[in-house]
Amino acid sequence: MQAVQTDRQKTIQYASSVLLGEPQDGSTNRIELGIAEIRTLVGEVLEHESAGRLSPTFAKAYKVLVLNRVEESLAMDILQSLRVPSTIEYEALKTIVIEEMVRRLPSAAPPPSRDASKPTIIALVGPTGVGKTTTIAKLATKFRLQQGRNVTMITADTYRVAAVDQLQQYADLFDTPLLIAGTALQMKESIASCRDSDIVLIDTAGRSAADRDRIEETASILEAANPTEVHLVLSSATSLTATKRATERFSVTRYNRVITTKVDEAVTMGEMFSTLCTMRSPLSWVTNGQDVASHIDLAKPEKIVQSIFDTNSR
Repeated sequence: MQAVQTDRQKTIQYASSVLLGEPQDGSTNRIELGIAEIRTLVGEVLEHESAGRLSPTFAKAYKVLVLNRVEESLAMDILQSLRVPSTIEYEALKTIVIEEMVRRLPSAAPPPSRDASKPTIIALVGPTGVGKTTTIAKLATKFRLQQGRNVTMITADTYRVAAVDQLQQYADLFDTPLLIAGTALQMKESIASCRDSDIVLIDTAGRSAADRDRIEETASILEAANPTEVHLVLSSATSLTATKRATERFSVTRYNRVITTKVDEAVTMGEMFSTLCTMRSPLSWVTNGQDVASHIDLAKPEKIVQSIFDTNSR
């Protein structure tokens, strides 16, 4: 541990000397690493100094946010943006903080409209393991069984036999067609055969956020579908770093909605809140369990925020 600390100190000292204009021998990478460390440390110091200057009531609210994994800089920015006296009671402050947090989230997207002239095409994209296939089944339940709409499901996930089999079981249960489209041409042909459908649900293969080629392949297939809505599916149980990376890497798919899944598995919604605050796409659906009939709801930003202060509300 001591050796690691010594190396870190040397790197920081080296970067400091470069910033001060002192000539040194060494690699550019080491300079950049040292500068990054300095910025991080300075940020941490300023953050803690700012937290120390908060009134007891504001400090309590800050602690609640940070302990629930809201990004520290975001938590501080939220509190510093409020124009209220420092002597305010905590419960009153909490109400105002919740209102400000809701304001910072993307708005909730309206449910798909009923357009008799053409089907509404809804595609789901996202990293592996976030629950896209199960979410497709839940949406099919909503639209087919609960709303009586004509639904067609299309899967572009030809990499996993289990995913196709799972959707086929639901297609049989809902009495809806299931089409397989592993290429852009197959997708175009599949969409052309869905003229009589009200809703077309497209499942795509899960892609690692690190695999740009596969993500672009998904984007190419979706382009042939010309979807009405493209939903980026993010797991609430995933780390802030991973979800932020996914929002950036999947932008090539031109997603225009966000679905948050596995709310029941998340320790807190603070990290998801922090991610959503960086996005412009509206929230569409939230899933919170395995039951396809009941564990999906239209997204409500205020409920996401409230859950950070009251975990029992989820």
